[in-house]
Amino acid sequence: MHVAKILPLLGAILLAACQPATPGDPAAATAPPQSGTVPIKPGDGEPNPAEPPPPRSTQTLPTRAAMHWQCGELLVDADAVDESMRLHFSGRSLALPHVESLTGARYADAAGNEFMRQGDGAILILAGEEQRDCTRSDRASPWTEAAARGVVYRAVGSEPGWLVEVGSGDDPPLHAVLDYGERTLDIAHATGISSTPGYGGKLADGTDVVLRTKREPCRDGMSGEAFETSAELTVGDRAYRGCGAYLDGR
Repeated sequence: MHVAKILPLLGAILLAACQPATPGDPAAATAPPQSGTVPIKPGDGEPNPAEPPPPRSTQTLPTRAAMHWQCGELLVDADAVDESMRLHFSGRSLALPHVESLTGARYADAAGNEFMRQGDGAILILAGEEQRDCTRSDRASPWTEAAARGVVYRAVGSEPGWLVEVGSGDDPPLHAVLDYGERTLDIAHATGISSTPGYGGKLADGTDVVLRTKREPCRDGMSGEAFETSAELTVGDRAYRGCGAYLDGR
């Protein structure tokens, strides 16, 4: 073939190779990417511009407020249930219905008990007692915590500070911390006593331990907490007096 015929053919081929690919050109789908780039397909984590974005969810997940409060010397657990506020403290529970208020979320009953949120704080009024100012706390009430551990009866006293906890069952465990924590005693299987509601047992050295309870109003001299029972713990010839509560609803 003559050179004069070949040169025009080569020029046409080179010109076609230099033209950019047009939409719909099969060469565009198979052309290798430019250096340093990676082709992205819909579904690779990027939205497809050809499809409208998915609608935002307007669902509101249900919430339940469970908060710990320090109200004076009183630790209170507040649990919002439906349209009421349930308060747990000192082995007692109060369910206060919601009441309309212009100053904050207010819950109160006819007996004079009231709990009201005010900004980051709250106020607590227990029937017949002075108002307590409350601040948020990260500590739960020790009475609520004891009930969660299965403690049936708990009592505390002061001067010297002491506490006793009794578990569940016909022969429950009894645990006591005496004299501001200097002495601890445990009875694996306490028994009921017939003379008065309470529990009794012996330590390993034969010392008698007797816990007597009485259903009567009782107030702790240090914290001012009001309880529904009084308690007396006798260890040998030493007596400890204080207040307590049954935590199993009896």
